[in-house]
Amino acid sequence: MKASFLRYFLLLALATGALGLAAGAQTTTPEKVRAEMRANPGSAAGLDQAYDMSAKPSTPAPCGYEPVYVSHYGRHGSRYAYTSKAYTIPLDLLKRGAESGNLTEYGQALYERLSAFWKEAEYKVGDLTPLGWEQHRYIASTMVHSFPSAFRKGSVVDACSSPAVRSIVSMASFCAGVAKEAPRAEVYAHQGMLDVQATRPNSGRNPFAYKGPELKFPYDETSEEFFLRKFPDYKNVLARMFKDTGKCLGKVSAYDAFFNIYMLVAGQNSIPEEERIDLLQQLLTDEEYAILWETDNYERFREYFSYRTTCSSIVDDMIAKADERLASGSRGADLRFGHDHVLMTLLMIMDIEGFGYIPQSNDDLVGAFRTTLSPMATNIQFVFYQPKCCKKGETLVKVLLNGAETNLGDLIPVKGPYYEWPAVREFLNKRTNLYVNR
Repeated sequence: MKASFLRYFLLLALATGALGLAAGAQTTTPEKVRAEMRANPGSAAGLDQAYDMSAKPSTPAPCGYEPVYVSHYGRHGSRYAYTSKAYTIPLDLLKRGAESGNLTEYGQALYERLSAFWKEAEYKVGDLTPLGWEQHRYIASTMVHSFPSAFRKGSVVDACSSPAVRSIVSMASFCAGVAKEAPRAEVYAHQGMLDVQATRPNSGRNPFAYKGPELKFPYDETSEEFFLRKFPDYKNVLARMFKDTGKCLGKVSAYDAFFNIYMLVAGQNSIPEEERIDLLQQLLTDEEYAILWETDNYERFREYFSYRTTCSSIVDDMIAKADERLASGSRGADLRFGHDHVLMTLLMIMDIEGFGYIPQSNDDLVGAFRTTLSPMATNIQFVFYQPKCCKKGETLVKVLLNGAETNLGDLIPVKGPYYEWPAVREFLNKRTNLYVNR
């Protein structure tokens, strides 16, 4: 009993970060991250960044090896805001200001422009944009051209999606891209409740959801408290829009107002250029934008933290399907499409780019957990390699995050970015065992 209790305590401590280094370590310092956000407002858009569609360096496969299979999880592409509040809360504040004569000249101009935008966007909330479609076509094309031996005649590409329309349309774009670039591959796409464990297992309607130990959030500060401490001068922003900042918020809290103002500004990256509200570029300084990114980053970590239990089912799905493919000799890919909250949780579960590390202070969180690594259309790909021409040799795997070679915690590759699959399987099983009651 004592040994069993001790093992449980250690696993729980690791899962909650109580032992400091959960796995791996921070890959950068908080100071460097904040400096990057101030210097590069594009990065400060966080989850609303557009996908970087530029070529990434690729380490050649070990001699005698070729890619045979890709296991993929991808976030939907660029979209309109997922909630109407990103538009309506700022708009309602400006409307009340206009009705009471409390708007500055800039505030009045912004009110008129946002009102016109909302008339066009009201029935587009959450919808994929043309840029989102283009992103997935690009990723699909890159995947096929980078690993052609996995998509030759007879290969099978199986795709599934969460029930969100933007995810389904992203899947459709990706599959169309694969079919165009690999016409001899068999491509099949589907969506249903039986796909939930592979796409959006943290859904409240998931009847198959995993159970696990209680994952206690490691920090006492609420998101609102964090915001007020980090941004005590938020009224400077309000003063650009309102004459009297003491009367402009009404019953809306400063945290709620700025949570949605940030989404409104950051989300301009995703919508068609002709629809963007250029006046928003004058609303925030680079320093203020960076602060709002950090407060949003903290809120996302708070939201995603407990998902590590349910989202472990995706890791299990990736392991099971890879083993099945390798055993049968089937080439191709298994594609899964969903959301940022799932993908960033996978980064934590698999300790990719140091996401398994939980700092003791939430002020240091940005050195480990960063929404900047999850732009629109973010994707994780496990690329499997086997010896050519039926030669013997262990199956190798490399991991890509947004097309760039990355790492799995402290697991040591055998060469360059290439790991042995049995070691990867063991590593991933140990990681999910931290969060799941088996």
